[in-house]
Amino acid sequence: MILGIDPGSVRMGYALLSTLHEVETGVLKLKGKMTLPEKAGLIFRFIRELIETKGVREVAMEKFFYHKDPKALAVLSHCRGAAMAAAALAGVPVFEYSPMEVKKAVVGYGHATKDQVAWMLKKRLQIAGDPSPDEADALAVAMCHLAQQRIHQGAGSE
Repeated sequence: MILGIDPGSVRMGYALLSTLHEVETGVLKLKGKMTLPEKAGLIFRFIRELIETKGVREVAMEKFFYHKDPKALAVLSHCRGAAMAAAALAGVPVFEYSPMEVKKAVVGYGHATKDQVAWMLKKRLQIAGDPSPDEADALAVAMCHLAQQRIHQGAGSE
């Protein structure tokens, strides 16, 4: 089971994706009045629980990207770190992909729009409803990781 994470300090999207394309998505909502340590602790516990209860074997998330607000980037960094620490302490490897790698893996085009990514996810995974943007981002990074696994497994078998 792959856990895709779209970290955030207000909403953290997550997606569980199996090699058989079984999908579960959701959003962890963090209250605005929470302190940064409280948010980091909640994220850590939530990710640890997902790993323990859902049989997560690998975690995928987007690599850092440029952000025009340094304070927001710092807060986001703490949230990412809490998720990574939960995985690392559980012995689960974390893989990071650039936004362009994610879009290329899902849509076939590295400059695809969020709408194009969401549409392709629904089509490829046969999702009935519309995932939230946070869920779609988490699912896209999980799908990217699954595609990368298949490429590496195929290259190793030749």
